[in-house]
Amino acid sequence: MTDHDSALRPKVADANQQSRQRLASTSGNPPEPPARRCDECWDIKRRRAAALRADDRQEAARMTTAMGVHQRRAH
Repeated sequence: MTDHDSALRPKVADANQQSRQRLASTSGNPPEPPARRCDECWDIKRRRAAALRADDRQEAARMTTAMGVHQRRAH
């Protein structure tokens, strides 16, 4: 992570919080907390990204297919 990224993260978090507050004040409903991420989705994404970095197109294609199947079955 660069120094720029480190400095930007708090600013982004603050902007997101302000947006949530504005949304809550205009809609009358508090924003919903973010949904818990799906561990299987993240594992498939991680494996696909690793395959792309290694230029393993067959594995990347398998992970793309696996994600589609997982999405239909689990979500």
